Amino acid sequence: MAKPNTFDVWFLTADQVYKGVPFEVVAGWVDTGRVSSDDKVRPSGATTAWVRIADHPLLADYRAPQVAMTPTGNAAPVEPPELEMSHRKVIEDTDDDPDMIPLIDISLVLLVFFMMTTAVSALSPVDVPAISTGSELSQDADALTVQIELRDGGEVYYALRVGDQPIAKENNNLATISELNARMDEVLAKVSRPPEVRIACQKKVKHIQVRQVVEQVLHKRKEKQQIAFYAAEVNEQSKQ
Repeated sequence: MAKPNTFDVWFLTADQVYKGVPFEVVAGWVDTGRVSSDDKVRPSGATTAWVRIADHPLLADYRAPQVAMTPTGNAAPVEPPELEMSHRKVIEDTDDDPDMIPLIDISLVLLVFFMMTTAVSALSPVDVPAISTGSELSQDADALTVQIELRDGGEVYYALRVGDQPIAKENNNLATISELNARMDEVLAKVSRPPEVRIACQKKVKHIQVRQVVEQVLHKRKEKQQIAFYAAEVNEQSKQ
């Protein structure tokens, strides 16, 4: 009789069927008494009738005493064994969700760091190195220079110079960005081509004050091609 590789095992007492049990495992159960002689088997996937362990030609020789006597003389029932199959791996469900707490802590630290650095840079004086095109700007008759001066009282004043000419009275001592915008429009209306523009400021001028000139005066005119380009440099001398 050909030996099947796997069996279906029917535990009559528990009325439970284990399918696909290797022959060696079934033989071990029979040898250790974990299945009784009345329990039944058949080849896996077969539709043939069930065969008692005691009557099976391949498993009968493995039988061991099936009943353990208690001190009172009563037979202790044999519990159906747990299926132990060494060739199958039990895959436990694992939680794939990462622990977000360390990530949140790091994000908060970075957020605080960037907030502090932004606040410090906004209050610190601007330190812009002299630009390489400064001399070229001063030689261009149409070049414009926006001067920013921080006076002793903390007030900021602006001036607009055309080329290397002295600053005109109407372009000097401008107290607001709006006044600077108005004078810039007047000057640009008279030029024949988009001029170059530089920002000349004292070292003690704050970065945010330079940025206001760039964003509210120069950037929009650069997008409209009213000026060629703009740059900034530090100028410690008083304007003339």
